Amino acid sequence: MKSINEIKSFVEEQEIFIMPEVRLIGIEGRCKLNAGNKEVLDLWQKFGEINDKYPAVLDSLPRAIPNALLGWTGDCPKGSDTYSYFISVACPSGTTVPDGYSYRDIPASYVAKGEYGDDIGGVINKFTPNGFITCYTDLGWNAELYLDDEEKDPPKNNCSPFRWLVPCVKVDKMKNNMVLNNKV
Repeated sequence: MKSINEIKSFVEEQEIFIMPEVRLIGIEGRCKLNAGNKEVLDLWQKFGEINDKYPAVLDSLPRAIPNALLGWTGDCPKGSDTYSYFISVACPSGTTVPDGYSYRDIPASYVAKGEYGDDIGGVINKFTPNGFITCYTDLGWNAELYLDDEEKDPPKNNCSPFRWLVPCVKVDKMKNNMVLNNKV
């Protein structure tokens, strides 16, 4: 199985990767569920303004996923009407965080990279028959994956302009019982 640093643009098939522990570095905001995309779009605008002003900051960081940005979503406990949206780059664990930026440490896991424009349900439906399932109890996040080359030359039109990156766990079948294996 490939490491997450081997993700390539324009590969039109779903793939499962091993993701080591990573540190996401970027800007974060709280958003309301079912409130439309205004808060997320405002956060992207703020990110663009910061990145235009200080373009070398994120570009200088080492990357766990080369040439990519993430729109990470998480921190939505059961019963909550808000979630965190974090525009970031995925860096190796322990990377120093530049002044003015936030970070999150994400544990190692398997991750499924969806096809360009696919919805999250489509991604999940494709990796489940291959022995992987989501586990939002332990890995309560997912992320929009924006690959630089695909941003410049989208492989498809009239769809979501990104891929989903979804953490998953391998299902080991033992004596007719399903045992989750979150070890990578």
